[in-house]
Amino acid sequence: MKKVHCQNCQKQIESKKDLYTTQIFFMVQAYCKNCYIEKIKKLSSLVVSNTPLNGKYSNFLAAITLVGLILVYFAEIQYIKIPLILVLSLVLLMRIYSFVRFERHLPF
Repeated sequence: MKKVHCQNCQKQIESKKDLYTTQIFFMVQAYCKNCYIEKIKKLSSLVVSNTPLNGKYSNFLAAITLVGLILVYFAEIQYIKIPLILVLSLVLLMRIYSFVRFERHLPF
């Protein structure tokens, strides 16, 4: 199993409960619970998302995004179809990347 370390304090993260992944610009980074609460949760801008990419809310958002992608695929308006598919795909791909890079290596 690959070890996952906090981006801020370099402490090894032992379980999924202690892992918080965030999107900083287009990079997905892992933080431990303490560092996430102290540093990242206080920040919010276009570059830093203070909502973690892992968790129940993000899973719900990924499911809604998937439904949105399916609906946009059947849309009649062609000039808006491609930009919407690209934006919705980015949200879904960030969630999948977070799982593949960090979460699958940790026990529950």
